[in-house]
Amino acid sequence: MKRLFLSLMAIFFSVLTSMAVASMAVPSPVKVSDTTDVFHEITDIGKRVRQQATRTRTNPEGKAIQVIQTILTNPPVLLNDTLPKKETASWLIAPSDSMVWNDSTLLPHSVFRNSLDSLYTRKENGTLQLPLYSYDTEAMRDLTFRDTLFYSPLFLPMIFTGQMLPYNLSLYPVKDEMQEKGLLIPMEKTFAPELGHLEFTRGVRRYYYLTYPDRLRYSVANFDSLPTTSDGDELVRETYDPFKELLKAETSYSLEAPGVEGVTIDRKYWVTSGQHSLTFAQNHFSENWHKGGTNNLNINSYNVLRANYKKNKVKFNNMLEWRLQVFNAPDDTIRHYRIGNDMIRYYGDFGVDALMKGWSYSMNVEAKSQLFHSYPVNSTKLRSTFLSPLYTNVGMGLKYNLDKRSKKVRHRRFQWELAISPISLSHRYVMSDSVNVTRYGIPEGEKSLLDIGTTISSNFTYNITRYIIWKSRLYYFTPYSKVVAEIENTLDMALSNAFSTTIYLHVRYDDSVPVDPKLKYWQFNQTLSFGLSYKW
Repeated sequence: MKRLFLSLMAIFFSVLTSMAVASMAVPSPVKVSDTTDVFHEITDIGKRVRQQATRTRTNPEGKAIQVIQTILTNPPVLLNDTLPKKETASWLIAPSDSMVWNDSTLLPHSVFRNSLDSLYTRKENGTLQLPLYSYDTEAMRDLTFRDTLFYSPLFLPMIFTGQMLPYNLSLYPVKDEMQEKGLLIPMEKTFAPELGHLEFTRGVRRYYYLTYPDRLRYSVANFDSLPTTSDGDELVRETYDPFKELLKAETSYSLEAPGVEGVTIDRKYWVTSGQHSLTFAQNHFSENWHKGGTNNLNINSYNVLRANYKKNKVKFNNMLEWRLQVFNAPDDTIRHYRIGNDMIRYYGDFGVDALMKGWSYSMNVEAKSQLFHSYPVNSTKLRSTFLSPLYTNVGMGLKYNLDKRSKKVRHRRFQWELAISPISLSHRYVMSDSVNVTRYGIPEGEKSLLDIGTTISSNFTYNITRYIIWKSRLYYFTPYSKVVAEIENTLDMALSNAFSTTIYLHVRYDDSVPVDPKLKYWQFNQTLSFGLSYKW
């Protein structure tokens, strides 16, 4: 029982102690005057005028006077110590019997009198004595450099604002002008150094944007709109902020991925190319030329089209060539012009890559003829025409390709194709009855001739430089009883992209035709021309 009584007494005294502590007055914190509020209190002239209009003032003799402020209609009067006392208060309107001023009311120096003189005293130099500035040091405890007013942009966090292009970007060349021409103030005493430092800061940040894009931060203030979230029927949307519209960048950048549709680029298996040229040649001899001669004008046309196919190990090459030479014939009494070199030729080969590098199993076809009629001089007997004759050769065998580029000389390249056809067919055909078939190795009374033998053909192109190209073609066929061989050489020297000089030489050997008294079985054709040329 005694223990219970002691416990109740202890609880009672503890409750009384708590109530006494709670009832004690807590000392209020020291009031710190706000400098900003003091500044507004001083500079709010309208507020002071309204207060001064109803405020009473006591002069040194203890008489109360009603002060009516008229500063809004009458500007302050500059006072001097030498002015009469009544002019001291000329800007105040008050009863004359209550206005008593002594020398102590005059200011020691010339100042402007206004309503603030009734609130604050002036120093000896005439300035107002404002309350002492005081601040609480504890208020700056949680502030960091982010809360300061003055900062250097070089030390701010790298937040991407979307401004990548320099502000002084110009697409026009900068004109060289004399520095400080016609300037009254030197550049170093203007804002030019500060602007240069600002541009340097922007350049540093721009370099950081480009070098370390993965380290950039983004601010919601730079976005066009805030992301929206929906929870059931509630939808949170951004309200219109006019200040954001004023402060946003001139060009806004969206962080969303652009809607780019994927495009699949198919591989190109067909490659086409071509060459066209139109050249001229002219000869003129005087009548007393010691060796004589015939004046003539030659026009040469050369056109070639190529279409090559390649996919995996399959190759299919096609070439269509046409040569035509037209020249005037002053020594021909029947015609004013004659046809010289007239040849149209197709060559195609189909092949599949073999096991050895550069070799392939191939089958080639070659067919050539001419398009126009050809007559001897002063004769109406037809010598050759379209499909008269027609040479066709088909072969099967192996083909070797070599393509080598020079590592020392730019544009120097060597391409070589060698086709060996152990089994090949050669066919000659003359369609016109007016053409002599024996001239082309066909027995008299026949229209065609078929031979079985072996064909070897070689084509190489040597790009000596970018503007000098040498092309050569070799054709050899033998049915083991006769031989037909051809060699073509073309040297193309380009003077520019449009003009070129061409030297062409075609030599042929055929022992199946009637023998010529001078050249036997040899035939040749040579052309030197200059003119236009175009490649694609």
